Amino acid sequence: MDMVTENSEPVDSVRVLARLDSLLREVWDGLPAGVPVDRDASFLSLGVDSLTLVLLLDKVGAEFDIDWETEVSPGAASSLRSISDLVVRRRSGDAA
Repeated sequence: MDMVTENSEPVDSVRVLARLDSLLREVWDGLPAGVPVDRDASFLSLGVDSLTLVLLLDKVGAEFDIDWETEVSPGAASSLRSISDLVVRRRSGDAA
């Protein structure tokens, strides 16, 4: 059984979100240090430009083995939360 955090998210989801946040910070020059990112907000509403999004998706794809050209989940890359959900779903599917 998965451990659960206080906000009822599985630990794996929390770890994936933290890693995605870190990857976004690596590629997004426009984000001031120490500013929290709304993980549920769309990249568009956060002000992430298209080049930064491509760089992020490249890093995410390499780290979590996602081929964005064949990914068919609608909105799978619309926010950090949606990417995290995709990664966690795939991991749980692999474990089953």
